[in-house]
Formats: sequence, C-alpha cells, structure tokens
Amino acid sequence: MKFLNMFRNLKGAKFISINNYLSVSTHEIANFILNVNISIENAKKNDLKSLKNCNNNDLKSISLSSGIAIEVLKLSLSEMLTSAEKNLSANIEDRTAQSQGQTAAYVQLAPGVKLHTDTLEVHVFGQLIHKDLVKAGDNYKPLPNSSDKTLGKKAITNHLDLRAGKYRTFVLGNADSLKVTGETIEIVR
Repeated sequence: MKFLNMFRNLKGAKFISINNYLSVSTHEIANFILNVNISIENAKKNDLKSLKNCNNNDLKSISLSSGIAIEVLKLSLSEMLTSAEKNLSANIEDRTAQSQGQTAAYVQLAPGVKLHTDTLEVHVFGQLIHKDLVKAGDNYKPLPNSSDKTLGKKAITNHLDLRAGKYRTFVLGNADSLKVTGETIEIVR
C-alpha cells in the first residue's frame, strides 16, 4: 500500500527511476528514467496538432533525409492523422482496436501504476526520458521487415518529435528497485 500511496501523492509531473530492469525478450538489463503523472491525452492532442501542421515542406525534408517517396509519406501521414483522431475519441468504441485492447487490459491503481487484468502484474507507466544500458542482452535482433508506409510513419514521428509513442510500460517485477520522490523501493523477484 505504501508503494501505491507514493504514486497517489505525487503532485504534478515527477521523474522516477527503474533500476536493473530485465527485458524478458532481449535479456538486457537497463536503468530507466520516466516522467510519470503526466497526461498521455495531452501528448496525443499535441501530436495531432503536429500532424495537422505537417506540410509539404516537412514531407520534402523527411523524404530527403529518409529516402522515402513523398507519395508514401502522404499516405503514412493520412493514416497517422486518422488514427490520432480516432484515439482521442471520448467514446472507447470509436478508437482503434489497439487502443481499445490497451484500455481493456489494465486497471488504473494510481497515477503511473496499473494492473494487467490477465496476468495480474503491476506495471509502471510513463514517458521514457532516458535509458542507461547496464548489461547487453542477446545479440539477436530480428531483421526489420517494415513496409515503406511503416517506415514513413517512423520517419514522420521522428521528424515531428511526436510524444505519445515515447510512453512505456514496465512490469514492476522485472526490476530490482524503483525510486520515487527520493525514496527507493526494493523489489523482490
């Protein structure tokens, strides 16, 4: 309960650290700094504004730096705009299937803390600020098999510095400790 109260008592956006987090997929160990108790809704709204303001000059610049054709970038931008507008809908049923699935999968326990309804694992959620690799994991990295349209979306996201995609969820049980407002919580694995 003390853990949840630490998050419930946060006033405004706060930085927290997650130490010695073990990635199940890559087996790397890293320390992370997250910004918690901030609104992903605001990030989505600001991203939508940035997408709406993306013009032909932006697309030309992205095309020159990425080598992706302007027509592909226009299609990517169009899909990103549609998705961003859907995911800001007050009606959950109007959102994308991925957004609906994420909403249904978790119960909010406190700002930045949620419970996965299937696994009953506690997750910490926030905007990734910094990652410090402690121990490299497996060298295996699947070869990217992204379509041109997906690569276009990534290039647009990077160029416009969109924020909503920088939010991450961490399984609390995969870390050694968590530091919130100067207090360290040791986690028993």
